Amino acid sequence: MKDEAAAICSGLCLIHCIATPVLLSLGGLGLVGSLFTSEWVHVALFAPIAALAATSLPSGWKRHKRWVPGAAGFTGLALLLAALFAPHEAEVVLSISGGLLLMAGHLSNRFHCRRGAPCESATC
Repeated sequence: MKDEAAAICSGLCLIHCIATPVLLSLGGLGLVGSLFTSEWVHVALFAPIAALAATSLPSGWKRHKRWVPGAAGFTGLALLLAALFAPHEAEVVLSISGGLLLMAGHLSNRFHCRRGAPCESATC
């Protein structure tokens, strides 16, 4: 359940990152435009995403022993964190790539947890 919620949060972050530049380029957004670009919105989106990643990815690893979902997820989380401090030009690229990696990590974690079989080989 945590991975589904985390994937949804990451998806909302992606929608925000893609929709904001498009909506701002259309102009005339007024209050909505200032809300979308406000720094606190980015922090408010990052906080639940980080909390869900910190709880679901390690517990998934304990269950299925595959490192790829956690590596993808935490790399995506690191990119999202970097986007909070990056210059505006790099923020969108870091946010979109981080969100996609994080979603992939959560969905992969969910898949492996549902399969339930631990990995026996060293390549997992």
